Amino acid sequence: MIKSPGSDRAINNSRADRGFTLIELMISLLLLAVLLGIGVPSFRTMIADQQLRAVSTDLRIALTTTRSEAVKRNRSLVLNPSADGWGAGWSIASPDPNDPLILNHLRPEGVTITGPGSVTFNPLGRSTVAEFAIAVDAVSSAAMCLQMQLDGRAVAIKGVCP
Repeated sequence: MIKSPGSDRAINNSRADRGFTLIELMISLLLLAVLLGIGVPSFRTMIADQQLRAVSTDLRIALTTTRSEAVKRNRSLVLNPSADGWGAGWSIASPDPNDPLILNHLRPEGVTITGPGSVTFNPLGRSTVAEFAIAVDAVSSAAMCLQMQLDGRAVAIKGVCP
């Protein structure tokens, strides 16, 4: 120990004051890499599940909106996929050709949706039974089935459609 001039504090020149050695730094980086290797795949699955839920919810809201607008207007309304299919988006056309679209929804990339050509709701809110298969392209296990019931409600089921 060395005392600094004019003070009673001792200057400690031990190994702890010099920082990390190269070996300690390499071991720390190795542990960080192992933890990232374990965490990243589960994080990717979590993101795919959230994306799947978001798309499923958006489509279910569009179906519910179409149903409620058909009942409110006392007219049949149709939920149509975009020209490139359900995976690219969907829209609800107004029954009056001079009015704008009731809903126009665009989908982000990376999601595949297959379903019927369109879904029509009558003035009583009833529709034909339809099924939508939703899958996230990045993770093969991320899939959901959205089924239309006879009463016009949509029910989401985790997994592929039966």
